[in-house]
Amino acid sequence: MAQYDRWLDREAGRVVRPYALTGGRTDPAGGAVLDVISVIVAAGPPPTAAASRRLSPEHRKLIGLCQEPMTLADAAADMALPLGVVRVLLADLVQQNLITVQPRRAVRPQASPDLLREVLNGLRSL
Repeated sequence: MAQYDRWLDREAGRVVRPYALTGGRTDPAGGAVLDVISVIVAAGPPPTAAASRRLSPEHRKLIGLCQEPMTLADAAADMALPLGVVRVLLADLVQQNLITVQPRRAVRPQASPDLLREVLNGLRSL
């Protein structure tokens, strides 16, 4: 029996705490604003093998996933990692210009309460 076999869960695989993936960081680097519905996309094709050696496996997987636009929540689900961990990892990639965050669409102004009242009164009169 190898010395490290006791640290391996046969069903779950290696057990690595999420904070180990981020180096203990809990806040996105560089003040990146990433929320659950932020749409992220890779800034270009996946980096070459030589360039990707300096990236963690999780960073490389995120770049691969983000070749098509997706939300942070979807990326976290696909990675099977907590949202906070994926947020920190994505912020690292944003700082390296490997991932971009697409701007949010402008929110349309909501109908005024007066207009809604008039519609409701009109429906009641039918």
